[in-house]
Amino acid sequence: MHRKSLFILTISILFVSSVYSQGRTNQSVRIAFYNVENFFDTNPDTLLHMNDFTPGGNHHWTSERYNTKLNRIYKVITALGGWQSTGIMGFAEIENRKVLTDIIEKTPLKKEGYRLVHYESHDHRGIDAGLIYLPEVFTVLYSKAVPLVDSTDPGFHTRDILYVKGLLMSDTLHLFVNHWPSRYGGMMQTISKRKLAAALLRRLTDSICNYDSHANILVMGDFNDNPDDESIKMLTSGGSSCFLKSLPWETTRHLAAGSLKHASEWAVFDQILVTEPLTAGKAGLRIATGNYFIYDAPFLLEKDKKYPGYTTNRTWRGFSYNGGFSDHLPVFIDIVKSSIAHEK
Repeated sequence: MHRKSLFILTISILFVSSVYSQGRTNQSVRIAFYNVENFFDTNPDTLLHMNDFTPGGNHHWTSERYNTKLNRIYKVITALGGWQSTGIMGFAEIENRKVLTDIIEKTPLKKEGYRLVHYESHDHRGIDAGLIYLPEVFTVLYSKAVPLVDSTDPGFHTRDILYVKGLLMSDTLHLFVNHWPSRYGGMMQTISKRKLAAALLRRLTDSICNYDSHANILVMGDFNDNPDDESIKMLTSGGSSCFLKSLPWETTRHLAAGSLKHASEWAVFDQILVTEPLTAGKAGLRIATGNYFIYDAPFLLEKDKKYPGYTTNRTWRGFSYNGGFSDHLPVFIDIVKSSIAHEK
């Protein structure tokens, strides 16, 4: 990267960091999610034979490009946290534990002392969900990967739903990191798979609420559906021991109109949903402002060459290397103790 470009990027990160750390205290924890767009290591995968992302593969994925991507993701995590580090961050489209380990150990994040949660899934593309966290902020008590199985389609393999239970500011928090089946092949042709994921997630959250009706549950991820789509409504409708609330969203800089863009249309596939105790804040934890944010910092966007406005500054455009960050924007929410929570 040229020195001038690096300087501009650094100034932009510092500016956005200062703006979106205002009002946060040491009793506030930022929880984020980021689909990092095909973050593979450079090693051939002899089991899946998915080797497009290798030096000799179709994407010519070299160590130089890998390290560029690694540092880009580090910069996003740093900017996203502001002056106070991001406490918990979920990820989609990481290939394996090595990639997640490199993010927290082979960048300046190493000094922060992040730890990780990851399980290898049976996804046909070889990508997983994962999570990093600061142990002084969040204590992991239990975790597991829950596979999504279609009994009518034995050949169906996709990402697991990652479940992590832990203590946040001395209160129990249940986290679910999701990356639901894509729309590749058409929305209507694939909706059944996402409804299958919604049904599985609903069973998981219901089982927690059957045990504890006041459970703090936070669900985040790339759902490949919008908040008003049928699969999400399966989570947010009533009629069970608990249901999730689809939170309103807003962008941090009002440059984007969603979390990803396809052609001229923005979509909000990256979402955060919570159970009622996290919005009521009667005791324990509470979301700080009643909504979540799509982080549309200028360095994560670029002028759209085909359509009006901006688009995401992504790593790939088809098979062409663009050298950017991701085709998705991160999302985040702040959690506080109910005694210091306030409405925006």
